[in-house]
Amino acid sequence: MKKTLTIIHTNDLHGNYEQLLRQSAYIKNRISELKAQNESYLLLDGGDHLDMSINECLATNGDMHLDMLADVGYHAMSVGNNELLRSTPALIRELSLKSKVPWLLLNLVENDGNIIGGMKESLLVTLTNDVKVGLFGATDQFGNVYENKHDFRNRDTVTSIKKTVADLKQKGADIIVFLSHLGYDADVKIAKEVSGLVDVIVGAHTHTVLESPVEESGVIIVQAGSYGQYVGELRLILDIENSSNKIEGYEGNLSEIKLESDIDPSMEAILEKGRMETNEFLSEVLTVKDTPLLHKDVIQLMAEAVRDHWNAEIGLMYGGAAVAGLQSGNVTKGDVLNICKSMHSPVLIELKGEQILGLIKDSYKEEVSSKLVYGNGFRPHGIPIGSLAFSGINWDYQDGVLSNVTVNRERLKEEKVYKIGTGTPMLYDEVCGYSSVKGNKLLDVGKTEMVKDVFISFLKKTNRELNPV
Repeated sequence: MKKTLTIIHTNDLHGNYEQLLRQSAYIKNRISELKAQNESYLLLDGGDHLDMSINECLATNGDMHLDMLADVGYHAMSVGNNELLRSTPALIRELSLKSKVPWLLLNLVENDGNIIGGMKESLLVTLTNDVKVGLFGATDQFGNVYENKHDFRNRDTVTSIKKTVADLKQKGADIIVFLSHLGYDADVKIAKEVSGLVDVIVGAHTHTVLESPVEESGVIIVQAGSYGQYVGELRLILDIENSSNKIEGYEGNLSEIKLESDIDPSMEAILEKGRMETNEFLSEVLTVKDTPLLHKDVIQLMAEAVRDHWNAEIGLMYGGAAVAGLQSGNVTKGDVLNICKSMHSPVLIELKGEQILGLIKDSYKEEVSSKLVYGNGFRPHGIPIGSLAFSGINWDYQDGVLSNVTVNRERLKEEKVYKIGTGTPMLYDEVCGYSSVKGNKLLDVGKTEMVKDVFISFLKKTNRELNPV
């Protein structure tokens, strides 16, 4: 007996609330249509629904997003890097425990091997037509980033998938759906390794717009762009009695969500409540400035902030850490967060004096400072890395000649190793474009805060020192 299943899928919202208001209205309407036709469906999200660079998400600690996901009625979601990388381990555990929508993740666990918080390795869903769907999720591990930053432990992705699929099939799963936050190229590659085990990959992470499904090695791959611009739909025709090929046919498409589309009133109410909390959160006064701060002044203060944070010899900050300056008068948390969108961790590194000289020289070169950077936590994408600001270093620079370089009033020594507080982009020359950072030694990384958090704390600290109670 043939049966049908419609998979409705979204991914990589990144807190685009204006689109979400319309996307959720579309999804709810489409689900109503399917129910009226007695059609079975699954509603799935590929992760990066949260985005801590968005004020509402940050101010509500992601709780607003849990309400949003539950309100739409998702069956499950994969766990993206924005659910993981931009949150503390404690918050990750808390959110996954509170979420009414299961968070699926099998290739990252606690250091002791236990599941993180309330996450699940897999999920078996029995639909209204009695089809049993096995679900699991995996995320881009970014090498050993989560092991270093959160003290989590990586699991081999393919090995974990094979083990989980075997378990799901033993429990009676008719078809297997993989919620992947690995990216499209990785999905195509992994499809070849899990052929015959996985039926469908619902993708995410690379924001790939797949107008129609792609089939690789018998595995159907779909992905619905990003930022709430699309809703994906994959309709499967199933012959669950056929042990060799249970998917007899399929068709899929993306529906574009336009600004003139209808708005979901219940989602609008959730957003309004979140924005009220956000306004209170953002209104906190950090300090008072008599004169405006130019962009370069902000970057200089950020260099001083990371130096102070690590008690380092030198502070170093890149122009792309902020997008503008600050007005005079009260400087609020909202003012800082509106110009510091990037989500970089503070790091303590070691560089030799000769490397520092190279950084100073390169900072004067437009071809270096104008490098556009994407990903790696930069917001907005495509912002120039910018010139560097240093704290603890002084020098003379005239007609392209660098001289009289001192570190804390002592002459810089080229072979001496210096401790430098900065942000994660300066760990990688291929990211920041400053070749002199190659060969740096990472000493420590901020595991519970970002560079902008360090800057906010610094402003509050210096304000207290200038204005003691």
